[in-house]
Amino acid sequence: MDVFIGIDVACAKGKYLPLVICTLENGRLVPFPLASYPIKPPRGLGNARTLDDRVNQAFAENVASYIETVCDAFHLSPIRIGIDSPLRPRDNHLNRRFAEQALDKAGISCYTTPSANDFKVIKAKGIAHLEASKPIQNLPHTHQIFMLLGFALNERLSKVAECIEVYPHATVKQLGVADIHKSKGNQAELQLSAMSHYTGWPKTDDDWSQADNMCLGPMHDRVDAYSAAWVASLPEQERISFGEPEKGDAIWIPDVKSISSAASNLPTKSKPTKKKKQPVSNVGHKRSCPACHQHEFKRWPFGWDAHAAFRCNGLSEASTELRKAEFKRKYLLKN
Repeated sequence: MDVFIGIDVACAKGKYLPLVICTLENGRLVPFPLASYPIKPPRGLGNARTLDDRVNQAFAENVASYIETVCDAFHLSPIRIGIDSPLRPRDNHLNRRFAEQALDKAGISCYTTPSANDFKVIKAKGIAHLEASKPIQNLPHTHQIFMLLGFALNERLSKVAECIEVYPHATVKQLGVADIHKSKGNQAELQLSAMSHYTGWPKTDDDWSQADNMCLGPMHDRVDAYSAAWVASLPEQERISFGEPEKGDAIWIPDVKSISSAASNLPTKSKPTKKKKQPVSNVGHKRSCPACHQHEFKRWPFGWDAHAAFRCNGLSEASTELRKAEFKRKYLLKN
């Protein structure tokens, strides 16, 4: 099954990376309920550690491992990955990237991507700040440091699938729903509703009940990650580029018209006081345990850890942790 991936690059300490995996079902871009799966994406290590290229490379490797594990478990084929971050430094001879210059002309604000030379200075300033025991929250250039992680993700994930740079803020500007900040009120839901006019999801209250499960994190981060996956799902002729793609300097958004009635598709109860579990179709995800061939997983691999630890009689290890490690090594990383 072909899938498209969206990543809202974040390096906040302890925060799960907002990452969405979507597939096209009858013309609808439907996300997998990754938040419900036992396998989790890596957590951010904070801006201070993001100054270290080795840390970023290790983090990117963990992200690739997460994607590959999920895709192997569900027999998925990643086609394209949308990354909400610059993919490489600005050329040293430019004051602004070609993509950023195009955004400027369109009246869309964005941070300047530093050049490789600029980043040498930024790293040195950051390290000096930390060595002087100054507060981490006052670390200079925090709005650009995260780009170092974006570079590492692009370098590693390009070996998994084609990677393109996306900008969710520019996408919602195109949709006409960027007047209020995404973290305010139900603005994230309004933005997702506007996207649904083109993606076909979420449309029903059942769809909306699953919006919490498409990935971990606050709603506005989930929506940004879904937006990134949406752009990644579109063929090039259905996208607009800011910049010069032939020079490897482009930001992509969907080639769509503004939506005037995004609120019309919000769920009947946009923020229920009590979360109600909704039935999820498990057709195509049922699978017998590959170790004991007796237990049937209703939605493979959900529940694998408890089964491996206590019930599976197809494993040779004795302790619960070793049994889980054996199961993961033999079946989650290969099937």
